[in-house]
Amino acid sequence: MGDQVVALKHLGEFIPQELSILVWAYATAGVRHSKLFEKMANHVVRLDVMYGFKPQHLSNTVWAYATVCINHPKLFEAVANHIVKSDSLDRFDPQALSNTAWAYATTGFNHPKLFETVANHIVESDNLDRFYPQALSNAVWAYATAGINHRKLFEKVANHIVESSSLDRFNPQNLANTVWAYATAQVSHPKLFQKVSKYAIHRKEEFDSQAVANLLWSYATMGITDKHLFLSFVPTAANLVDCYNNQELANIAWAYAVVGVDAPSLFNETFIKKCVEKKGVFKRENLCQLYQWHLRQSKKKSNAGLSLEILDRSHEAFISVDPTVSKLQDDVVAQLSSIGLDPKEEVLMDSGYRLDAIVKVNGKTVGIEVDGPSHFIGKSRSPTGSTILKRRQVSSIDGIQLVSVPYWKWDKLGKSGEEAGVSAAFVTFEER
Repeated sequence: MGDQVVALKHLGEFIPQELSILVWAYATAGVRHSKLFEKMANHVVRLDVMYGFKPQHLSNTVWAYATVCINHPKLFEAVANHIVKSDSLDRFDPQALSNTAWAYATTGFNHPKLFETVANHIVESDNLDRFYPQALSNAVWAYATAGINHRKLFEKVANHIVESSSLDRFNPQNLANTVWAYATAQVSHPKLFQKVSKYAIHRKEEFDSQAVANLLWSYATMGITDKHLFLSFVPTAANLVDCYNNQELANIAWAYAVVGVDAPSLFNETFIKKCVEKKGVFKRENLCQLYQWHLRQSKKKSNAGLSLEILDRSHEAFISVDPTVSKLQDDVVAQLSSIGLDPKEEVLMDSGYRLDAIVKVNGKTVGIEVDGPSHFIGKSRSPTGSTILKRRQVSSIDGIQLVSVPYWKWDKLGKSGEEAGVSAAFVTFEER
C-alpha cells in the first residue's frame, strides 16, 4: 500500500485523520517506509493543512516519525509552531501531550517554545490523575533527554507520584525511566526516590536488563547510597548478565562502586567474560566507569576485577581525560599561593585521578578539590555520585587527606574574605 500512496501525484484526497492514521499504522507495525513518510510530510508542510489536524492526529504523526527514526525538520517545525499558537492545550489529552514531547526529544528536534508550552500546561493542571504512569514517565524522560530542566514540571510530577496511594500501575520500565529522568536532569526529590525504591524492590524480578541498569545508575548518579536497594537487586542483576549491552555493563559496575556494595555473585567470572566479549564496543566513558569499578574491586583481593586486556585500555581512557580549569579553580589556587602553600595544579595521582591541586601542610600532602556546581545535585549541596566516588577512592587508594572548596562557600565569602576562607580550611585540617 505504501508504494501505491507514493505513486500518487498528490495526497489531496486524504483528509488529515487518514494521513495521521497511515503513518501511525506503519510505525506501529515497525515498517520504515522512507518514501511514504517523506511524501506525507512534504504534502502537509507544503499545503499548510495543520488546522485540519486534531490534537490526537498531530501527536500520532510526530510520534510515528520518531518511532521509525525519521526526522523531517520542516514537518516538526510546522507542528510545533501550530501547537504553540493554539489558544489552549485543553484539547490534548495527557497521552497526546506526553507522546508529543517524547517525539521531539527522541528525534532531537529542538523547539524550546514547544517544550515550555507543554510543560506550563501540565504544571497548571489541577492534578495529574488523568495521566497514566507511562505518560508521566515519558513526559519527564522527554524533558531530561532534551536537556530541559523545567523544575516546576519535575516537581509537580514527583509530588503527584509521591502522593499516590500506590505505584502498582507503574511497570518496571516506568519506574526506571522516571528516576533516570530526574538523575539525568539533576533534579533532587528524595521522597520520590524513596518511594520508587520501595516498589522496585518489591517487583525486582519483573525488571529487564535495561530497567535494572537505568534504575541502579540513577540512584548512584544522585549520590543516593540505598544499600538495601542494591543488595536486593544483586540476584536479578546477576541473572541478566548475558542481556546487558556495553553501556549497561559499565553503568551497573560503576553504580555498585559508588554505593559501596560488594556483590561477588554478580561481579564474577561470568561478568568479566561478558566485558571481554564487548571490549571492542566500550566507549571511553564506559571504560572510565569500569576502571573506577576495578579500583574498588582491587581493594579486596578476593574480588574479581578487569582482565588485563581491558584494564590497560580502561586505565588509559581514565587518565587521558583532558582536565578543565575553571575561573573558580584559578581563584582558589591564587589564594593558596598568596598564603605560601605553593600549590601544584592538575596532579595525576597513582589511582589515576587528577586533583585540582596538592599542597604541603606541616609536612603532610593535602589534596585540593575545587567543587563547582557540576559536583553537586542541581542547586543542592548534596554531592553527585561521581564526586562521592572520587573523594572516597582518592582517600583510600592514594592515602591523602582531601579538602573540598565548594563554590557556594567561596561565593559566600566574596573577594574580601577569600584568603581568610582558604586559611580557615587549613586551620580546620591542621586541628584534625
